[in-house]
Parts: sequence; structure tokens; C-alpha cells
Amino acid sequence: RHASHDGRAVAVAFLLRGVRALANRARRDPGERAAERVLRALGYRVVARNWRSPRDRRDEADLLVRSPDGASLVIVEVKRASGPWDPLGRVDTRKKEVLWRLLLDLEGAATGVACGPCGPTGGNTHAYPRGLRSVRTIRVDLIGVEGDGRNAVVRTHVDGVFERSIGKRPRAQSAARPPPALYPRVSNDEACLSGSAEALP
Repeated sequence: RHASHDGRAVAVAFLLRGVRALANRARRDPGERAAERVLRALGYRVVARNWRSPRDRRDEADLLVRSPDGASLVIVEVKRASGPWDPLGRVDTRKKEVLWRLLLDLEGAATGVACGPCGPTGGNTHAYPRGLRSVRTIRVDLIGVEGDGRNAVVRTHVDGVFERSIGKRPRAQSAARPPPALYPRVSNDEACLSGSAEALP
């Protein structure tokens, strides 16, 4: 009798997990779904969606992906516009600072060097993506999406807005350094720091 009860409890738990997963998928922004489809088509592997830093849960990345060759971990920020304006214009200074903190946080976790007062794990080692020690670079990409719902289309992909190499162990105080010069307003024709803006179909 106890075994039967335990089996039903496990089945109910799996059912609830599936319902929650479907609900979360339905709530996801169509721009993020469009960006994920394009990245997958380009050979990127999705590591996490809406990942929050264990050091500060207010800092969130829309997507974490591994590059096609597996050498880079990419923090992807997706912005969507339903009108005739540049969606990446919505990436303000506060968001750029968040992206920079996320990059330094992941860099610290990848190297095992403290990246702030809480250290690289913040007491939640399991919250960091697996395989961080094998990445050679961590970078931030921006993706601009136009349209709503199923009509959402990726128009701009700016790669390498911020980028850090993991070859050497950074100094523990690296997180105190301010972010580098922020990128200018971009278009499909303009370069952006070490990355480039390219139009995608």
C-alpha cells in the first residue's frame, strides 16, 4: 500500500513539473523564442533560459548558450520592438551594468577566483552552468527582434559587446573594475566594439 501511494505521489510530481514547464514556455517572450530558434539553427547549444546569478538574483540573463565549437559561453540579451524602431536602443546603462556583472560573475566561477564579496559561488555552486571550467572565453551578445507573437523575427545580432578570455586566472578584485567603454548605437551596418552587427533572415 505504501509503495502504491509513493508511486502515485511520484507520478503527480512529474505531471505537475510538466504542467509548470508548459506554462513557463507559454509565458516566455516571443522575442526570446525567436532568438533561441536562430541561435540553434546557427549551431549554438542552449545552456539555460532566464538564468539568475546566485550572487544577486536580480541579475538575469535571457539566455546562456555555448558557441558551436564549445569554446565560448555566451550571455545573450534579447530586446524586442513591435514598432519601427531599433530594439537594441532599449538596452540602457543599467542593463549594460547588469550584463557586465553577469560576465564577471561567470568568469569568477569558471576560474575559481572570488569575483565579489560573496565569492564565485555565493553558496550555490549548483546554480552555475556545468562545464564552465572548459570554456576559453565568455562574452555578451545582443539580439534585436522585431514583431509580435509568431511574427517575431530576429533582425540584428551584435556579438562580443563585452568579452573576457579565461586563459589566465584574473585578479580577485577584477569585479571592482568598471565596464569597458559601452558600445555606440548600432545598426545592421555598424561594427560594435570587438563584435559586429549582422542582419539575420
